[in-house]
Amino acid sequence: MKVVKLDLPLPISANRIWRTTKTGKTYLNPKYRDWRKAALASLWTQKPAGGFPFFSGAFDAQIAVALKMRGDIDNRVKPLLDFLATAGIIENDKHAHGASITRSADIAKGMCRVFVYEAKEAA
Repeated sequence: MKVVKLDLPLPISANRIWRTTKTGKTYLNPKYRDWRKAALASLWTQKPAGGFPFFSGAFDAQIAVALKMRGDIDNRVKPLLDFLATAGIIENDKHAHGASITRSADIAKGMCRVFVYEAKEAA
């Protein structure tokens, strides 16, 4: 079974990814762009020999954030799954069979741990 474990910087809330100017123009939050760059740099430091496995179909994701993380933990799932797709680890987050997120004393402040597992297709 394919499995990926990643320690990544904690993304900004999904509620803050898009910003709007006073004139109504929508743009990506610069903090989100900065997070993606930092996450990509972190990803490459963890790249195994031969590269990461690619999940082209159903997968499950388990995410852990710091125990005392501020804010809603559920708003961190979408940015992380989108990043995994952009990074070429999953084909598309629409193939998520399941995703769970929890707080953990084992995770450093400002970080998160992501496990991606190959899931069996629903019958």
